[in-house]
Amino acid sequence: MIGPETASLLHNGCEKAVILTICLLGGKLHCSATPLYVWGGRFNPHSLATEIFPMAIRSTTNKGVVVALVVFIIISAALLATTIIFYSKLGKATEDRKQADAQLSNLATPSERSSDEYQAIEGESGRDSVFGYLNTQHENLMDYVGRDMELEELKKSFQDSLNVEPTTTLWSHLNKTDRQLREDKDTIKALNDRVQSLQVEKEDMSGKLQSAERERDESLQAAVDRQLDQIRKADSTYEQQVASALDGLEKAKERNRGRYVDQIRDLEDEVDRLSDENVRGESRIQELQELVNRSRIQPKDPANLVDGEIIEVAGRGDQVYIDRGKSDQIVLGMTFEVYDDAAQIRPDDEGNFPRGKSSIQVVKVGDTTSTAKVTRATKGRPIVSNDVIANAIYDPSYTFKFLVHGRFDVDGDEIATLEETDYLRRQIESWGGEVVSGDRITGDLDFLVLGIEPINPPNPTDSATATQMQQTLEQRLKYQQYQDLFQAAQKSDIPVLNSNRLYILTGQTGM
Repeated sequence: MIGPETASLLHNGCEKAVILTICLLGGKLHCSATPLYVWGGRFNPHSLATEIFPMAIRSTTNKGVVVALVVFIIISAALLATTIIFYSKLGKATEDRKQADAQLSNLATPSERSSDEYQAIEGESGRDSVFGYLNTQHENLMDYVGRDMELEELKKSFQDSLNVEPTTTLWSHLNKTDRQLREDKDTIKALNDRVQSLQVEKEDMSGKLQSAERERDESLQAAVDRQLDQIRKADSTYEQQVASALDGLEKAKERNRGRYVDQIRDLEDEVDRLSDENVRGESRIQELQELVNRSRIQPKDPANLVDGEIIEVAGRGDQVYIDRGKSDQIVLGMTFEVYDDAAQIRPDDEGNFPRGKSSIQVVKVGDTTSTAKVTRATKGRPIVSNDVIANAIYDPSYTFKFLVHGRFDVDGDEIATLEETDYLRRQIESWGGEVVSGDRITGDLDFLVLGIEPINPPNPTDSATATQMQQTLEQRLKYQQYQDLFQAAQKSDIPVLNSNRLYILTGQTGM
């Protein structure tokens, strides 16, 4: 904007220059006293000529000087106007520049723009602006991450998924992980080299073994051939002795046949009668067994004993959350075994259940979820979400029935006692199971838990006392009862657990 003083100066100067120019171009200066109105102001040409060109009035003959002076005045007036206009524009440009500097400082302060880092970014941006370059880098980073998120959210995601410590940078964590991977790779390579070396040693030993076996076979064959020669030489003598022995045996049989023929006939009749009764009894037992089997409630497959799932792993993997709580009859101290899936809970051909990859114990019970600590873990097989948990005793919707028989060694001191058997019964009941009484397999039984197998004692000697014979009889009865229960459970497809299998299925690392 042009100020009032500037506008007045411009107005007066231009007015005088224009009027004077008009007069000079007319060939003479009009010094009329009649005032002229130019640009709204009153103007007297005579006064103007007298004021500006006093010498020119006196010397009208020197028109070239006058023209030069007029041109000079016009140029000066034009320069003055141009200077004033540009000066006003300079002020506006200065204000615009201050605003631009303020806006630029919001993006980067002068000290930041002069830093080496800013210069490096500006050099890498090429034809793009620094903001455009940084925005492109941000978009590329978000595309690489997979979704647009804040830095804190990204840190939290890396902490949860990659176990990055809050005080550790992602780059150092990845370097550490990469270093561990390289170390593991070197270890695997060393193990592979060792395996190859052992394979070479094995092949060498196999060659030596085959050579030794050939030598042994050759030696044995030579020894057998020598023995066969001796046998062939003594064959005739043996035949004579055998013939003589057989002849004596036939003669003895003839002598004894007459003596025991009546007794043998009576015994054969008794055997026939007992055989008939046995056949009828077996038929009756089979009918009763089929009747029992039809009315029996078949036990559940232990492979389907999935009692819940891992919903979250906390901390460094030493604490987990399960989807069972008070509403599911979870109690404090209950233990579970953790498996990758339900298919891993199947027993092998010998009836042994595989131990899970980890064991957990409930330390805090909520309404619908519970917190458990990891009491046993397998290196290289961490607990993850959706892993299944199992406890042979516990079921949120069904009460398993257990028959506990025998003596157990719960504390591992290699001494089985009835007190430890009672402890095991109480443990099953405290976790929601039902312990049935008696020593018989019933149709609604789910599990048979057998203690340490009793010893089958040998026959007592002729010099054994009555007490020793009674003890031997009691031990045989215990052994036979143990075997009868085991066989009855197998025929009825009832799972049989010893203390070790029970510990595995309940996730215990030791009672």
